[in-house]
Amino acid sequence: MAVFAVLTGTVFAQDFVKVHTLISDGIDAEYNMDFPLALSKFQEAKSIAPNDLRGHFFEQTIYYWKAMLTRNKSEFETFMNLSDKLVEKCENVIDKNENDLDARLYLGWTYTIRAFAIGFMGENYLKAASEIKDGNSNLTFVLEKDPNYHDAALGLGVYNYLTSFIPRKLQWLTDILGFSGNREEGKRLLMIASDKGTYTSSEAKFYLTLMLWREEQYPDSEKYAQALKSKYPESPAVWMLWGGLLAQQDKMAEAVQAYEQSLEFNKGKNSEIIFRTAYGALSNAYFRMNDYQKSAEFGKLFISYLTKDDNQNNRLHSTGVSLEFMGDRNAALEYYRKARTDIKDDNQWEKYWLRKLREREATPLTRTDSLLIAADNNRATGKLTEAAKDYATLTSTQGANYNDDIKAQINQGLGQLYYKQKDYNKAIEQFKLNSSLNPQNEKWLVPESYFQIGRCYLKLGNKSEAQKYFDMALDVDYDYDFKDSMDGKIKNELTKK
Repeated sequence: MAVFAVLTGTVFAQDFVKVHTLISDGIDAEYNMDFPLALSKFQEAKSIAPNDLRGHFFEQTIYYWKAMLTRNKSEFETFMNLSDKLVEKCENVIDKNENDLDARLYLGWTYTIRAFAIGFMGENYLKAASEIKDGNSNLTFVLEKDPNYHDAALGLGVYNYLTSFIPRKLQWLTDILGFSGNREEGKRLLMIASDKGTYTSSEAKFYLTLMLWREEQYPDSEKYAQALKSKYPESPAVWMLWGGLLAQQDKMAEAVQAYEQSLEFNKGKNSEIIFRTAYGALSNAYFRMNDYQKSAEFGKLFISYLTKDDNQNNRLHSTGVSLEFMGDRNAALEYYRKARTDIKDDNQWEKYWLRKLREREATPLTRTDSLLIAADNNRATGKLTEAAKDYATLTSTQGANYNDDIKAQINQGLGQLYYKQKDYNKAIEQFKLNSSLNPQNEKWLVPESYFQIGRCYLKLGNKSEAQKYFDMALDVDYDYDFKDSMDGKIKNELTKK
């Protein structure tokens, strides 16, 4: 019996190590966008040790990420079916031993990503809240029992961070959760997972890159992105992440190089997710650089990869506008008329771009439209001198004849230009001009001006005045574009360092 026990223990240890290697290799394959290889590794781990929860958990993550990256209903349903089975498996283990931390970890982690997927797919916010609450409960249990079980910190970190941004219209969710989130605690936990996690280190770095990017803490965000680049130097996904971070900092030419590198490393893998994402990003980058020929070229490639579940109106708009800038109004109309109309209520950007597509379909671009687009692009890519010249042309040409929609767009653009130049008092003056306007289409620019004034006062160190204007933005009672995101934007500004 003693010999049997020793042999059994040795076999178990060998299986544990082999499963660990397979899981680690599978995670690396996921980050390199080789989903078939990753899936084969996770399924082999399941086959070797069917009672080991790791293979089951990571198998479902393949379909989770596919659903999150593509909004594909079939991938989402496969993920949910696999996760249902894993939840049952974990609960059976816990029924026998409530202190089994592995089962608690993978149950909590599964509930957490299920909540994200359900919310992201717009399925059922109440169900998402219930699942993330269950996830938090199990992950908290793990860390309370064993503070060194660092993988549990990932789910808790994301939970803390994201729940701190629940908008006012969904505040009832915080009553269900019994918790309103803690951004700093979320980042602290994610840093633990990044530094010490066994299977969560890379994913924690990914989330930290995005969160610090959102907070405009770009050097810190770049630190985590660079760590991912070092570990996965040929990952198309990591190069896309790096390109997005550069583009956010107005480094558009460098961003283009990163997107092109992503496409280069996608050769052989031929991931449609990368093709679509990179072509869309390149189309946007070239549009922002006022290179309309290349923008249209990559826009057409992007659109060729779209499915009915994808957001598309933004790229249809920029592709059509690019073609119209090139003198082909008829070709532009083809794209304007492809507008997606079956839009869920919470998809604010898709609804906004639908409106813009309808406007472009109805009326050809005017010289004023062209100058506004060029000015906005120059400002957004850090070409502030060129942007200032564009706005000077706009304000010196028949200014008295502009309607309030055009005036509001000019004021918004100039205000953002002064903000980038760190002339916050001048920016405030410009944004305040919109408070007396009554735009018919761009109604959102009035509450947006209050928000921007609040940002300026924060930069000037006047938090009470900033809060006054943030409250004014929130108190606007009529419907306007992006209304549901205003509360989250304000929370983000108030908690920036």
